[in-house]
Amino acid sequence: MPTVENALSILAETSRVVGEAYFPIVVEGLAKALNVRWAFVCRFNPATPDEAATIAFWDNGPAENFVYELLNTPCADVASQGVCCYADDITSLYPFDEMLTDIGAKSYAGTALRSLDGRVLGLVAVMDEKPFADPDTVSEIVELFSARAAAELERLATASMNERLGKIVEASVSEAYVFDNQSYRFELVNRGARENLGYSMEELRKLTPWDLKPEYSKEEFLSFVKPLIDGELSVLQFQTVHKRKDGSTYPVSVQLQFFPDEGGVFFASITDETERKAREEREKLILNEMNHRAKNVLAIVQVLARQTAKRNPDDYVAQLEARIAGLSASHNVLVQNSWEDVPFEELIRSQLGHFEHLIGERITISGPPTKIKARAAQGFGLALHELATNAAKYGALSNENGCVAIHWEEIESAEGRQLRLCWKESDGPKVTAPSSAGFGSFMIEKSLASQFGCKVDLDYDPLGLRCEFLVPNDRVVSA
Repeated sequence: MPTVENALSILAETSRVVGEAYFPIVVEGLAKALNVRWAFVCRFNPATPDEAATIAFWDNGPAENFVYELLNTPCADVASQGVCCYADDITSLYPFDEMLTDIGAKSYAGTALRSLDGRVLGLVAVMDEKPFADPDTVSEIVELFSARAAAELERLATASMNERLGKIVEASVSEAYVFDNQSYRFELVNRGARENLGYSMEELRKLTPWDLKPEYSKEEFLSFVKPLIDGELSVLQFQTVHKRKDGSTYPVSVQLQFFPDEGGVFFASITDETERKAREEREKLILNEMNHRAKNVLAIVQVLARQTAKRNPDDYVAQLEARIAGLSASHNVLVQNSWEDVPFEELIRSQLGHFEHLIGERITISGPPTKIKARAAQGFGLALHELATNAAKYGALSNENGCVAIHWEEIESAEGRQLRLCWKESDGPKVTAPSSAGFGSFMIEKSLASQFGCKVDLDYDPLGLRCEFLVPNDRVVSA
């Protein structure tokens, strides 16, 4: 007949064992104290609330652990009610628990294992092939064993959680520091911080926060963190710089907390702000560049509007719309190339959008792979737009037979390396020079000359207009 005294004696023998090794001894001691076939300790996982996993199992000897479904089992009632004892006929009470039937269990007693804050961490239970003769004693003995088992299970769960948390903090991309409020020397510094700073952990244990933060003296730092120590603040958030072992610095964002109940230590979570600062600078640069480009485009539109109104008053709106469309086409090419160097052929094709079906037949485009600078793209785009518009109205593209040949090349001259662009029309209507220079001529001859030192040879040959641009390479061609 099992007795509480015998159980206490067995329980005392297990007191020296700790950790995972404790639980196999517990189930063996329970089985012997109660003279039952089965005893087990199981652990609950919040991530899988419908399952339980044994961490020690006794079946007339040590047995393999297993995972089982809690639904419709006496263990589920232990988890919800805290304690259950069924002296006999357990299978009729839980007809859907197939394991009880399969092993031939008759009786069951179990007690929940609770943490100090009342959470159910698992349970300890015994079962037998015969009824319990004294179910009250069985329940009391199981309860005796459960107290120490609960404490050990909570300690292991906490240790496991702390170990996992420690591994996460160690591998975190954020920098993590722990230092005390006496010496202020670092006790723990995670890998990310060590690698960024260039110090080993041994070296960091000799340093303090003000050794890493050149913006603070010792006195300034101690004064700064005093509200945390006094409990006036729960967290300090600030930005400063850290100094590496090699003397270089980097911007950081700091969250600092003080834990008086954990040994009086500070914990600092720190983010390296180098990339964010660089991103902000890039964004600022982009915004300034966008502002500059927008002003340039508006200035060009103003010139287009004034010159078109002055030189083409009769069809002002149509002319202005067409020229703005040409400017827009150049702008699209620039945007597609991120406002960087623009392929010359791509720019030319953008100004021949209405004649795309003629390219390769009546319009030929040839030249080596060449990229021109973004600033030059708008000027050349407008000049090409005027040539294409003139060809469509009066020149080679105004009839069914005319052709346009566009060719560019880089040449050596007495003035140095230059880009030469040729526009040559043929088989169109007879060409006559205009009685007065229009805005198109101004764009072609004057604008490029003033912006890039471009020389323009505009020849109104009766057989076809010819226009040649000669511009210093370094002014328009990307290196």
